[in-house]
Amino acid sequence: MVRRSPPAGPLLSSRSGAAGGEQAVGIRYVLLGMGTLAAEMPASAQQAMPLPAGPEIGVAVLDHGVRKFFRDAPPPGVIYASEEERGTVDVQLVYRLPPVARVLDARPNARLQINTGGRTSFAAIGAEWRQHVFGNRVYGQIGIGLAVHDGYRYTPDPFEPGLSPGETRRRFRLYERRTAFGSRVLFNPNASIGFRLTDRWAAELAWEHFSHKKLFSDVNPGIDNVGVRLVRMLGRR
Repeated sequence: MVRRSPPAGPLLSSRSGAAGGEQAVGIRYVLLGMGTLAAEMPASAQQAMPLPAGPEIGVAVLDHGVRKFFRDAPPPGVIYASEEERGTVDVQLVYRLPPVARVLDARPNARLQINTGGRTSFAAIGAEWRQHVFGNRVYGQIGIGLAVHDGYRYTPDPFEPGLSPGETRRRFRLYERRTAFGSRVLFNPNASIGFRLTDRWAAELAWEHFSHKKLFSDVNPGIDNVGVRLVRMLGRR
């Protein structure tokens, strides 16, 4: 199919001349409307949300004992220390107090992290520091805490001489399925990225770590948990 070209010469110039005034007026209104929208949209899009000033509660679902990002998969029959409980799920409850201005707006908090597979659970107290961006709609948060757990400091040695076959099997099952933390008391560094859904609700991507940096014994595998958290602000806005 051949596309025909528009006629040239006087006909083209006479049409543009006849409609020139109306086109100029129309274009002027279009540009004026576009300018008005461009001026108004950033103001509404960038309007800052009020900062949460009250206490908060949160519920999280965490993948327990995730593999560290720098590790490859182990050979068959090998389990990395800290991954004995990998593949189970934790439910975490968090309570945060309002920011304390005298301590760089730290948020004191308490958390209870329960393993749904019967493995290690944690209870911790600590503090978090938060920084908002993008009109207070997104925030980053880091924290540190002190935790205790109901798991094993040391798992029973399945290779101890003189054990009965039944006791050897029992101990070896624990050796494969339970993490030995080397201390009852652990440090709990943590971090999260939060997204404000409304003035009162937020969703967070969360990371929780538990270890003692070999301060209390030479056994210190540490454990990492990652997941999502839903947060509700309490009190007046």
